[in-house]
Amino acid sequence: MNEESKEFYSVEELRCWLGLGRTKTFELLNSPGGIPNYRVGKRILVRRQEVLAWLEEHRNLKSES
Repeated sequence: MNEESKEFYSVEELRCWLGLGRTKTFELLNSPGGIPNYRVGKRILVRRQEVLAWLEEHRNLKSES
């Protein structure tokens, strides 16, 4: 299955996709205003479209001078 066709990602898949460490990933998943996620039992899942929207909202735009 193509990675872009997946709707949900595990924490490990999210980590690899974003190139983040384990600690930073969990920090972003558990902080207020962090990456939206779903808990199914002990598993944490994230929806691809929600992660993309979250990234867009939190991108760092440099002001043009």
